[in-house]
This record gives sequence, C-alpha cells and structure tokens, in this order.
Amino acid sequence: MWNLTTGLIGFSAGLSLLFAWGEFIRKNTKGQTQIQGLLFLFASLFQAHTFLTATGLYQFFPHLYLIHLPFTACIGALLKRYFSELWDESPNRNQFSYWELAPAAVVMVLLLPFYLSSGEEKIALHSKYQIEGVPLKFQITILIAVSPIFYAAFYVFSNMVKYIRVERFKNSAHLRLVGIVVGIGAFSSLVGVYTLFFHQRHGLELVSTLIAFLLIGIYLLRQKSPELWGEVQKIVIEEKKYQTSQLGGFNLESLHNQLKYLMDVERIYRDESINLEKLAIEMKLTEHQLSEYLNLHQKKNFFNLINFYRIKEAKELFASHPERNILTIAYDVGFPSKSTFYDAFKRELGTSPSEFRKSLKS
Repeated sequence: MWNLTTGLIGFSAGLSLLFAWGEFIRKNTKGQTQIQGLLFLFASLFQAHTFLTATGLYQFFPHLYLIHLPFTACIGALLKRYFSELWDESPNRNQFSYWELAPAAVVMVLLLPFYLSSGEEKIALHSKYQIEGVPLKFQITILIAVSPIFYAAFYVFSNMVKYIRVERFKNSAHLRLVGIVVGIGAFSSLVGVYTLFFHQRHGLELVSTLIAFLLIGIYLLRQKSPELWGEVQKIVIEEKKYQTSQLGGFNLESLHNQLKYLMDVERIYRDESINLEKLAIEMKLTEHQLSEYLNLHQKKNFFNLINFYRIKEAKELFASHPERNILTIAYDVGFPSKSTFYDAFKRELGTSPSEFRKSLKS
C-alpha cells in the first residue's frame, strides 16, 4: 500500500544509500569514513526492507525478506567503533572484536532455515505472521539483532557523562546534536521491540518513519555543519584535559572575571616586574594552576597575555596622545625597554610602533 509514510521511508532508503556511496568513493578514506559508510548502507537496507514490506512489493522479491537482520545486528558494533574515536586514543580503536560480531552470527544461524526456504514459503509464512503474530523464535532473533544498538547508546551516553561536564553539554549545540542522533536511534529500537512483542501491525513502519526523519535530519546537519565531527572531537579533547586538570575545584567564570578585573581595572600589567608568580598570588592560584588556566582557557601564555594588554593600551595612547614620545608610552604601559616594546608590538600587529602611529595620522 502506497502512502505518504511509505514514500518517506523509500526516499530515506535512497538518501541513505547515496550517503553510503559518497563515503565509499571519498579519496584517502580512513577507518572512520568506512564505518560511516557502512552505517548508512545498513540503514538503507533496513529502510528498503520496510518499504518493500509495507507496499507489498516483497512478494516480487521474497528472498530479500528479513535479509537486513544480520546487518542490523552489526549496527551497534559499528556505532560503538564510530564513537570510540572520541573517547579511546588507542591505535586499535577501530578494530572489531569477535564478541561484537557474535549477535550477527547468531541471527544468521537462527534465520538460516528461513533464508534457505523457497520464495513461496517465505510469502506464506509472512502472510501467516500478519494474522497470528510474529513467532517467539523470530521475536528473539529480532531482539538479538537490535540489542547491540542499546549497548552502543549506553556506551556513548556513559562516556559523555564520564568526560563531559553538564554545563559544557548545555552550552554546546554540537554535543546536543550527537546526543539527539544517538538517542533517536536507541528510541527507535525501543519502539521496535515494544511493537514486536505486543504485535502492533504498523510497528515496523513506525520505526522506519522515525529513522527516516533521523536520516533527513542528518542530511540537513551535514549541510549546515560539515565540520560537526571535528568540533565534537575538539570539545571532547578539551574536556578530557579538564578531567586531569588542577583547576577542578575552581569556577572558571570567576577566574575569568578576576583576571579581567586585574587587567582592565587595576592594570596590573603596568608593573614592569610582573611575573607568573606575582599574578598567581593575586589570583590565589599556584603557578601551575595559573599557567594551565591561561593556556587552556585564555589560549595565551603569561607573556603573550601581559603583552597583549600592554600593546592594547599603547595603541589607545597613540590615538589619544599623538604628541607623547613612543618610549614614554612604552614605559607607561609596563615595557622595561624600547627593544622589548618594539619586538612585542611587531609580533602582535605585524608593524612597528612608529609605522602604526603614522597610519593613525593618514
């Protein structure tokens, strides 16, 4: 029976197949890309199976009926391998262990008699199941096939809880998208299991409709944020550094405000003898804690930070007091000598102080 739902499912099957093809033909593909291609390919098989079943077309291709289940049983292992690159830094992270592929092997063995039966037998069995319900053997087989997806979802979410702070998750749209994608996949599997055991006739179509929306959503996300995976990886790396941080007991926002006050209001950088130790004492941190905070959260080391504020004020003084001597301004903002001022100014702006002052007059 053709309707809007079956059309959407058929469209998503084709879209997922195009995704898979695009991943496989990429140049310089790596393990991550190949896993992504397999995920899209197996999703396409699942959607195509639902489309054939829902429209009755499976009667023309009876040997394709349930052929997707061994591949569905591999999706959980693929998802785990795919996301393991975020958490696991070992060189063998994309290698499969035998136990991860065991569900697919078990499904294949359980369904082998069905696969070896004739097309007429397959059609007759399916018609019988539509009236009497899915037999327990098939229910167990399908449950085995989808159970690795629940494990993969648990793996992803447990690692998110382990490595990522709640406030970072709330503030990162990229992390929320990953959670939504994995969550919808797990929820779809849960709906499938529920409808399977309670014999809801349109359970398979409902699951495939959810997956169709998920695939279309992934397509839109890839158009909007092609570097989504790289951004998520960057966040996880930063969060893993935070786990071993000496700043675990400190409020980063308070440290930011404290540093901003010392620089913008007290202008502590004007003290030419200022060093990491003195600034650490002002902020009630150790030197190691301050150094970590500046490098990880300000993206500057101590000297770059101090020179940034000194040069920032020097530029303001050049504009507001064009009559003042350059060296006098250098001393006023905290530079101990003319040479250090010129070197820092050149590194920061790519031009000398005198050239910068001339550019203000033109």
